[in-house]
Amino acid sequence: MQHGDIQRFASTLADGFSQYSMFKHVCCGTYDHDMMRLFWEVSLALLPDNAICIADSKDVNSVLVYIPPKSREAGLLDYVKVGGVKMLFKFGIRRIVRLMRFNFEIEQVAKQYRAADDGYLMAFATCLDKQGQHYGKPLIMALLDYLDVSGESCYLETLEAKNIALYQHFSFQLEGQMDSKMGNLTLFAMRRHSRK
Repeated sequence: MQHGDIQRFASTLADGFSQYSMFKHVCCGTYDHDMMRLFWEVSLALLPDNAICIADSKDVNSVLVYIPPKSREAGLLDYVKVGGVKMLFKFGIRRIVRLMRFNFEIEQVAKQYRAADDGYLMAFATCLDKQGQHYGKPLIMALLDYLDVSGESCYLETLEAKNIALYQHFSFQLEGQMDSKMGNLTLFAMRRHSRK
């Protein structure tokens, strides 16, 4: 991805996730779009070379990010290296600690419910003003086609109970859940098993 692509994708992800309770919690109650856009810029910059990043159009109304099985995924230290002083300054220590705790909880859920050969649906979001208009459907269908051809299984976690039915519609199954220690939040683990 080129720098301009990263910025456009990050902006859509920051907008699409702005209503998620977890990200509001990380932002200490009030969602900070600029701060979360920086988080997504760093996240996208750290993707492995074989990651699949797709948008619905040049306008980037909807974004999907998939990491194939056995790819190296970025850790917290990678975020610190790439985000550096800018990220530390923008987030502050309190929010960095919340991100670290959030990351730890995601890792704990993945250890319980993610198989070693699962790919990872890292992000799937649509701009708020485009949600419900099927901008994301072609993206998830493209991913499902890829998974069926490659024979890969796919794992994801969501923090919103309302998303469970959406992913079940696309043949993901709810594997389990874990209550977060960070506020009144629940992490839901879902998998789509290999078709081969």
